[in-house]
Order: sequence, then C-alpha cells, then structure tokens
Amino acid sequence: MNILYISQYFPPEACAPAARVDEFARAWAAAGHRVRVLTGFPNHPEGVLHPDYRRRWRHGFVREERNGVEVCRTWLYPAANRGLWGRAANYASFAFSAAVVGPWVAPANGVVIATSPQLLVGMAGYVAARARRMPFVFEVRDLWPQSLEAVGQTRRRSALYRTLARVASFLYRRADHIVLDGEWKRRELVDSGAPPAKLSVVMNGVAEDFAPDPDSPAARDLRARIRSEWALAGRFVVLYAGTLGMAHGLETVLGAADRLRGRPDIAFVLIGEGAEREQLLARIEQRRLSNVRCLGKLPREAVPGWLAAADACLVPLRKSEVFKTAVPSKMFEAMAASKPVILGVEGEAKEILEGARAGVALPPEDPVALAEAVLRLRHDPGLALELGSNGRRAAIEKYSRGKQARRYLDLLARLTSAPARVGCQSFSVDRTGN
Repeated sequence: MNILYISQYFPPEACAPAARVDEFARAWAAAGHRVRVLTGFPNHPEGVLHPDYRRRWRHGFVREERNGVEVCRTWLYPAANRGLWGRAANYASFAFSAAVVGPWVAPANGVVIATSPQLLVGMAGYVAARARRMPFVFEVRDLWPQSLEAVGQTRRRSALYRTLARVASFLYRRADHIVLDGEWKRRELVDSGAPPAKLSVVMNGVAEDFAPDPDSPAARDLRARIRSEWALAGRFVVLYAGTLGMAHGLETVLGAADRLRGRPDIAFVLIGEGAEREQLLARIEQRRLSNVRCLGKLPREAVPGWLAAADACLVPLRKSEVFKTAVPSKMFEAMAASKPVILGVEGEAKEILEGARAGVALPPEDPVALAEAVLRLRHDPGLALELGSNGRRAAIEKYSRGKQARRYLDLLARLTSAPARVGCQSFSVDRTGN
C-alpha cells in the first residue's frame, strides 16, 4: 500500500502528534508498505528552527529518509506556540505549502492521511487527495474550533470561530473516512450529523519499547543516576512531562506545590516547553517554590529516564467540556513506565484510567485534591506500586502503538479496496446554531 501522511509535526520535534505519526509510519514501513510523510521544518514549540535544518529551510523543500520512511519537509513560517497571529501564520503557511507540494509527492494508487492538530492540515490533505484522485482520511486528534475556545483563543460568536467551524464541517463532509483517537470524539461527531460508518476510533497509545521494565537493571540504573544528578534521592518525585501550554492548567500544579511546601520529601518536576513556560517560571519565583523544578525542553529519548526516576506522573487539563473528549498520550507513557497517574481530566481519559485501575482521578484545576492525591501515594507505596503495575499491564495489552498501527492499517486496506465512499450531506460543528 502507498500512504502519504501529512502532519505539521514530526521528529525531531518532541510532542505527542510527532510521536504518533512517527511510530505509525515506522510500523507501516516495517510491514512492507511505502510510507511518505509530508511535514514542516522542525520549530515547535519555541518557533526556533532546529539547528540541523536552518540552512535547509532556506531551500523551501527537502527529502530525507528516517527508519524506512521517506520524509518530505516543506516550507513554513516558524513561530512560537503562543500568541494568536504568530500561530495563525505558522499554521496557514504550512497548510498552503503542503497543499502545493502534496499532489506532487503523493504516491500513486494510495491513500492520503492528514492529521490535526492543526485543523488546516486537513485542507492540504483534501487538496492532495482530490488532485491525485485518492481516498482522503482525516485524522482528528483535537476538536476545532472548540479547543481554541477552551483555552481562550477565540469566542463562540467570533468571526474566527465561525470560519474554523465551517472549515471543520467541510472537512468532515468531504473526507472519505475520519479517524479519531477516542470514543467520546466519535460520539461528538455522530451527534453533530456524521454517519457512524464514516468514523473509526484508533486510540492513543504508546510504543511497546518506549519505557524499560521498571524492574530491569537499565531502569534502576537510570532512576539512580538521574535522582543522584538532580539531588532527588530519597524524595517522592511527581513528574509532568509534556507541553507547558494553555490547555494544561499547570497553575494547579503550582497551587498543590504551594500547599506541600512544608514537605521537603516531595518534589515536583516539570519537563517541556510551551506558551506558559515563562509565566510558570515567574510564578515559581514569586511564590518561592523551592520544591518545583522546571527543566525546560528535553529530547524525547530522555523522557523514559525521567519516567524511571519519577514516583508518580501528572496528566492535567483545564476544566472544559471539549477536554472531556481528550485522551492524552502522556497518560499511556506513564502507564507503560509503571508509574501511578494523577489525572486531572474528566471524561474518556478518566474512564480509561479507572478501568485500568492505573491511578488517581481528581477534578480538573483543583490544587487541594491534587495535593491530597500526592500525599496519598507518598504515604501508601503499596498502592502506588499496584496502580503502576496495573497501568503497565493495560498499556502493553490494550494500548500498544503496534496494535493500534495494525488496526489502522486494516482500516486503510479496506478503504483503498472499497469502490464506494460514504458521504455526508448535512453536518454542523456548532449544534447550538450560533
């Protein structure tokens, strides 16, 4: 099978969308399929081009090979993942560039997948698929424009919201198939008018070899080395590893740390970059939170070591109806590392965590509940061990990226061999009528 996978984000960018595309593409290529990824030049989230690509960015387009996958990088306007207009220019420039290049790099007799975030990538996928008369699969990881509204970037009655809602509706109608990363998103689209036969769920997950077995010598060595290097020996380490973004409600973590400032045996570690990093650093300094360390962005290959060093992992989001459909991949990464998850997310993620008995779920944006959950795990190591073991078992048995890749591939095979396409005559993203 020939597959063109369009994603704005791809390694060496260290974010969940990049990891998902990379791991799926590698799995499909290893299975003998021809996979081509169309992506941008790495600059996320700081808006600074990766040193290896600064010269090549000036050429506007490059080809490279990565783990059996052909990677085509096309021009975009680098911008930090903060501020409306810079992000808009970053998003629109990649979408336009990919729409121009896509038809030329799409392999013949195949399928085109376009993945969000961000929404406009879907338009590039639609153009490439229709120009080459191939099936178009729209992969939806975030619901737009609802997600922008949830982080205060737009309002429901604004022109921006209405425009993006029309784009989303167009893509949902025109896609030959829609792949979502959770059941709650599927229900949302069905309620909005999408035919169920047009929708499939391929869950988020984690690569089987992402985190070492916590009982292995390698994991123990990593844990000891990192904890010694960062003066964390003997402390209960609560880790957040991910984007420091507007959606994550990390002020809640600082609130919990403030309540636990009298516990020198507990330390909070934040790893990542994003729109909120500078504000978080300023608040840490203002509150004099010596129990919080913000390490900045690390390569993705460094994350398993920090997971080994941690005693519990945080997965927070802001309180919002749309975030009830979110299934954060960092939850599965923590589970794979056999760490208990402290989840501040309602909805499907909570259902998954409680079904696996892999952590403690609490209300979003509740620093008191978060502090209590940390203390509970700190004082009950048997419970923490049990929850972590449950999580690792569930991650391997139910949420491995390899299994999800095979399920996705079966779907693509059926789609490319089926002569009929499922259409959608009427579809509305905003069911309130606004």
